[in-house]
Amino acid sequence: MSSKDFKYYLFIVDQSNWQIVKSGNVIGTNNETIYNEIGKNDKILVYVSGISEIKALYEVVSKFKEEGSLFNNKNYPFRFQLNLIKFFEHVTHFKELVPKLQFIENKEKWYTHLGGIKGITELSLRDYTALIRTLK
Repeated sequence: MSSKDFKYYLFIVDQSNWQIVKSGNVIGTNNETIYNEIGKNDKILVYVSGISEIKALYEVVSKFKEEGSLFNNKNYPFRFQLNLIKFFEHVTHFKELVPKLQFIENKEKWYTHLGGIKGITELSLRDYTALIRTLK
């Protein structure tokens, strides 16, 4: 499968939901449009707010809808089962990555670009590659 067969996303989660993602290999959204765009084999980088770090890279294995409360603060019924590709152990503060990223137009107020649509931003192959090369 070539890299053109899937898309790349940056999911923004808080620290408590990061623990749920990490332990359950599942992430969710409350945005059905985004849910419908994301497919099997798409790549998801998880950015943890509060500490401003990308903590892991996952691949989407499947997607499902579930109303039960799993996440803190919101339901996020549109969910993705994930396969871990890599945890990033080395601490790289996101601010250090900003100059390399095209999707962040305002480099001084970079944090305003992380909201995306309900905390999810689609990344270009260029931005995804720049992030992966820097993260360890």
